Amino acid sequence: MADLPPTEEQLRRLKNTVMGAGHRLSQIARSRELHPGEATELAAITRELEDAVGRLERLLATLRRNG
Repeated sequence: MADLPPTEEQLRRLKNTVMGAGHRLSQIARSRELHPGEATELAAITRELEDAVGRLERLLATLRRNG
């Protein structure tokens, strides 16, 4: 993979971090240690993070096309 410009690399890394956080929250939400309301809230946060990942991916695609 070619070296990315610093801003693009930072965004890529942040996207991966957000993706990882969403995955971890999803796992916690599915655990049986939480009350249903807490699991529902974590699932909602997970969906928001997945949306943010999609938005970051689109932004990165735009940066790559314009770069």
